[in-house]
Formats: sequence, C-alpha cells, structure tokens
Amino acid sequence: MAEQGLVIVKDNFLAKMTKKIKRFFYKGKMKDVYNQKNSNEEKAVLIDSEDKFVQKEIVDARRAYRKYVINAKAVSSDVFDYTLSKIQENKEQINNIIGINGDNVTFDEIIECLEKEKANSGKFKARNKRTGRYNLPVGVIGIECSNSKEAIKCIFKAISTRNSIMILHNNFNKYSTEALIMLIVKECLKNFYIDDNIIQMFQKEEIDLTKLDKIIKRDGEISRKGKTNTIYLYQENDEYEEDIKNEIERLKSNNFYKEYDIKPIKGDFGDIVNYLNDSEASAVCMYTNNTQKAYKFINWIDSPNVFVNTGIKNCENNVEKRSEFYNSKYILHEDVF
Repeated sequence: MAEQGLVIVKDNFLAKMTKKIKRFFYKGKMKDVYNQKNSNEEKAVLIDSEDKFVQKEIVDARRAYRKYVINAKAVSSDVFDYTLSKIQENKEQINNIIGINGDNVTFDEIIECLEKEKANSGKFKARNKRTGRYNLPVGVIGIECSNSKEAIKCIFKAISTRNSIMILHNNFNKYSTEALIMLIVKECLKNFYIDDNIIQMFQKEEIDLTKLDKIIKRDGEISRKGKTNTIYLYQENDEYEEDIKNEIERLKSNNFYKEYDIKPIKGDFGDIVNYLNDSEASAVCMYTNNTQKAYKFINWIDSPNVFVNTGIKNCENNVEKRSEFYNSKYILHEDVF
C-alpha cells in the first residue's frame, strides 16, 4: 500500500463561503440560543503541561512511535527485506545461541515470523471501504511473553504495525536468542532513520504499566483505556474562535449529542496531544491552518473519531471490532487524509 502523504489545509474561496453560509444559517435558526450566550457561553479551557513523572523508557517509546507513524519514507516491506538479509547473514551465530539456550524456536521459524509480519504490514493505514475508517496504531503497547518465539514475534510486530512494542519478558536476559534478534533489528531500523526505541524488552516489574496505552497479556486478555462521552474542540488558532462557538451551538441543538460533554480547549500543541490521549475522548476536532500539526494530530490522537476544520461528524465508538494493534479511526479533513 502506498504511504499516505501530508494533509493540506486550505482556506479557499469555496470553503470561506461555506463557513459564512453556515454561520448565517445557525444565526437565523438558533437566535434563542444566541440571546442566552452571555449566561451559558462555553469558554475554551487553557491546557498547560502537567509535571507528571513518566519513565524515560516509556517517553522514548512514545517518541519513537510518533515519529514512525508519520514517517512516509519508511516503507515496511523495504525494512523487512533488509532485516531478512541481515538475519540470514547471521544465521550461524543465531543457530549457535539457540542451541546454547535450548530455545523453543528454530532459525526457520524466525524467518517464518518475519515473513508473516511482512505480509501483514499492508494493514497499516488500510481503509475499510464499508465504514470509511482507517487502521492506525494504538501507541505504546506492552506485551507479556515467556519464551523466545513469543518475544521474536513481538519484535517484528513493531515494524509492521508501527506501534512501540514493549516486550514484558519473564525470563529476559541480554544473552538470549531474542536479545540477539532485537539487536539485529534495531541496527536495521537505524538504516531507515527509524528510532530503534520502537522496540524494547524488559522484565514486567521494571515498567510502570499504568502509563502504557494497552497491555496484551499472555492469556489473550487486553487491558486498555476506556472511552468517555466527551467531545473536545481544540482551538489551535485564534481565528477559529467563532467556528468553535458555532460548532458548540450546533452540537447542543442536536438531540444525538445531548449525552456528550462538549469541551472547547486551547494551548500548546504538545500539551494538547498529551492531554487528549489521557482524556479518552469520544471525538475530537482541531481547528488550525498548520498543515504539519494537522497531520500529526490525525495520526497521534487516540480517539475513534478525529477531525480537522470540519466540526464533529461522528461519535460512534464501536463501529467494528478493534484489533490488538490498531485503532479503527473515522477521519475527516476539509481536504484529504
């Protein structure tokens, strides 16, 4: 699948006229709401950075994920082909360490795991034609493992899904077969300018599990954040203040959104991204004229419904079953994703 490029934020003549027509329509239709705006007008809340301690390993993993998910140059199939060649070059050393450790994996099974994940890499940003939703990575995922084969599968998952994978290994040591495979893979990633913190391996007790986006346990149970009935409208530019007021009035006049808590917010982009990903939003909309920030927002925000300059178009959370490694996101932009 071809990589997605940057979104383009345009404010052309047609878009401006559409906004003016909408404003005129709502002013005429909801004059009673306007008459009450002095008493119930929503003010955008300023979001500041929070001084919460997060382990360096998790910060590094999140930074690696955010860079990898917007890296249009890193084509997964090329990364896999290069990694395969380097693993083949080290076949003798790998077989030796498998024998020394008495592992439950063979060299051929390692290659099989790699080839399987290469085939799955096309799921990244794949669009469901029925629902219009895209597959986008979750973020930082902890996966419990107890043997070499399980851990090696997780290593390759980081390449194909572009999640940051933190392997929580009961018997991890730096002389294991999986440690050697991880070292080879990390060196391969660097050749594609991919942050190698996309893959890390630790004893489970070493990581603050509460700060991860999802945990996949050995028994298959998945633990992740839930979703709340909250809609956030992010004002990145002051010029969009009127747009947000109009959107709030539109949502409050629609019975479908009566159950949702609508919150306009503003603040530095980095602080907003962290805040929204901690807040478990049902839907978010960013108002901006910054192309780069718009593209990052679409990719980074952990919400099933993410919009830019369009208003809220959907709040459904369970349109289809989520996979272990992807969020199913409904995305709209006034141009394209």
